[in-house]
Amino acid sequence: MTLELVVPEANVKGRTTKDLVFSLLIEAKAMTLTQLHRGIKRRYGKSVTFQAVIKAVKSLLEHKVLVKKKRLYSLNKDWIFEIRNFFDRLYTHEFKVKRPMKKVELGKEVTVYTIHNLLELDRLWNDLLMNWAKKEEKDKRNVWKGRHCWWLIPRLQEEDLLHDYFTKRKIKTYNLLSENTVLDRISFNYYLKKREKIKVSKKAREKTDVHLSAFGDYLVKFEIPTAISYKLERIYKKTRKIEDLDLKKVLDIFKEKTEIEVMVIKDKLLADKVKEEVISYF
Repeated sequence: MTLELVVPEANVKGRTTKDLVFSLLIEAKAMTLTQLHRGIKRRYGKSVTFQAVIKAVKSLLEHKVLVKKKRLYSLNKDWIFEIRNFFDRLYTHEFKVKRPMKKVELGKEVTVYTIHNLLELDRLWNDLLMNWAKKEEKDKRNVWKGRHCWWLIPRLQEEDLLHDYFTKRKIKTYNLLSENTVLDRISFNYYLKKREKIKVSKKAREKTDVHLSAFGDYLVKFEIPTAISYKLERIYKKTRKIEDLDLKKVLDIFKEKTEIEVMVIKDKLLADKVKEEVISYF
């Protein structure tokens, strides 16, 4: 199935009922069939039959673009992830974007990715977590420790989608911060509202800006290069209120070209040890 994805303000001429339903649900969390039917007329000034709306919704459900909960229909977050990954791959191929270099070292249990900025790092990390969460049935603990949840600034939407999926899969997340700046407290409140575990403890602070993430049988370890880490620290230390945050300057830091090695180790004992260490703070 092909969807013509266009913004709601665009000319609706020639768009199918499926396109109109999809566009409505981009703007709304969930709607009933009646609300969709009325919304198409009210929002786009286009008359379609109630039967046409039912047929369009049925097709979108069959293709897993939508999900139904009681009488409400909404976009399927799993489908959104798949589409995002597809277009990421397409963009990388068509525009010859340099992809992370994959190297296998120390046998089959250790994989090292070399990526080129913090945005690529978070995209890789999210994909690793998502692929794990889809399959995990036993140990649903996901832990992390580091200085700051910096990824919330440039990629909040992706993080929100990921953790909504975690909720659906009953994944339990434990985030251990070692700093307590204004921006850290914003992160703290965000994860609390997601009903996830988060704690600040300066005892967990490392000498370098190293991050440890453990889930399933996997341990992910990376260190943010000193120059980038220094710039991030200045942002976190100097932001006394949200109005002080220069988003353009921050985004430039996340896009700044560098080399970061992300080590992914498949070792259940090692991963469990890190999980237990982080969870002991809670």
